[in-house]
Amino acid sequence: MKGGKKIMKGKKGAVATWVIVLIFLGILSVVGIGVYVATTLSFVPVAVAVDYDGEFDDGFLATKGDFYNDFQEGTDCNITSDVLGGSGYTACIYNTSSNISKLNSTTFQFDFVIDIDNDVEDMEIEGKLQNTGVGQAKDDVNIIEAELWTYEEANDKMLVYEIPIDNEDGEFEGNTGVLVGDEYVLHVILKTKRVLPIFTIGDDIMRIKLDLTTDEDVDAARITLESG
Repeated sequence: MKGGKKIMKGKKGAVATWVIVLIFLGILSVVGIGVYVATTLSFVPVAVAVDYDGEFDDGFLATKGDFYNDFQEGTDCNITSDVLGGSGYTACIYNTSSNISKLNSTTFQFDFVIDIDNDVEDMEIEGKLQNTGVGQAKDDVNIIEAELWTYEEANDKMLVYEIPIDNEDGEFEGNTGVLVGDEYVLHVILKTKRVLPIFTIGDDIMRIKLDLTTDEDVDAARITLESG
């Protein structure tokens, strides 16, 4: 009987040891999970709000590198009521250097610098040929190219955005997405068909709208191309 009691004590001691081991392993598992969760959460990236506080500062004809113009300044750009060029297209007016009525099947290039201070979330670009005067540009002119470039020397400039063209409706329209504050060139090439009726001086050829998505005030620009 004494021997039996010793055997029973041995079994109880073994069970107790295993229970302690299991409890210890359980504690280690809980601690390990806690450390993993804490470490993982500590490396979760925090979203940083981006400020888009850019606005139009100026606009003018491009002359740098191989940019050039078949248009000349009629009315200089200015900002009126937070609109570059005025909401009624009263500034930023450019005339053809030659009388468009005498030039069938001729290209006219317009390279216009857009100066944007600070970053913007988007710029919407829209250009529409006009039939508002004696001359009928929407009927007699095609849009050959519409692009946005960086304003750099010939070897350094980069194409930023190719604007979709719709010659059936006589327009181009698109959205650039985010733009960093910089000077850009709106590059447009127009080509006449058979010009009839003839244009008179001051007839609108195209009106261009630029609208920024930004928190600042000067978020619109209005540009006019006219017959010289």
